[in-house]
Amino acid sequence: MPRESAAKIYEVATRLFGDQSYPATSMRDISQAVGILPGSLYSHISGKEALLFSIVESGVTKYLEAVAPVAESPEPADVRLRAAIAAHVTVVAENIQLTLVAFHQWKYLEDANRRRVIDMRNAYEDMFTRIVQDGIDTGVFTTTHDARFSVLAVLGMLNWVPEWFSPNGKASTEEVAEALADVVLSGLMSPVPAAKGRKPRSR
Repeated sequence: MPRESAAKIYEVATRLFGDQSYPATSMRDISQAVGILPGSLYSHISGKEALLFSIVESGVTKYLEAVAPVAESPEPADVRLRAAIAAHVTVVAENIQLTLVAFHQWKYLEDANRRRVIDMRNAYEDMFTRIVQDGIDTGVFTTTHDARFSVLAVLGMLNWVPEWFSPNGKASTEEVAEALADVVLSGLMSPVPAAKGRKPRSR
C-alpha cells in the first residue's frame, strides 16, 4: 500500500470517527471520502476495528511520549506538574481530531484492544500520580486529598480541553497551558507557613 494512500485513509477515518462517531461511520463512508472502492480498503487494512485501534493507539502514544520525560525528570514536583500540563495541552493543540477519537471512541474497541488501550491510559495516569505523590511526600503539595484523587481531577479537566480549545482562539497554546497549570497548582500547593513571630493577617 502506498504510504500516501495509508496516510489518507488514516486521516479520513480520524475525521469521520471524530465528526460522526465510530458506530455511525461505515467502511463505505471512508472509501467514498478517500476516493477508492469499498473493496479496495480491505486490501490495505484488515477492517474498521483495526483502523480505530491504530488511530487510538497513535493518539494515546503521543501523550505518553510527551509526558514521560517530564515525569522522569529530577525537577521539583510543582515544576514537573506544570510542564506535564503544558506537554498535554501542546499535544491537544497539534492533534485535536486525533485526540477526540483517542479519548472518546476507544470504548467501541473489542475486549483485547480495549484492554491494551486501558493499560496505556493507566500508564499515563500513573505518570501524573508519581508527580503528585512526590509533591505530597516532599511537602510541596497539600495532603488534603490523596494523589490519585487529585490526578483524576486534573486529567478530567485536561481531557476536556480538545472540546473547547481552538488554535485560532484569543489565547495561545502556551497561555492556555499556563492558565490551567495555575488553576491546578493553586489547589495543590501546600500553604506557606507564616513567618516566625508574625500572625497571619485576617481577611
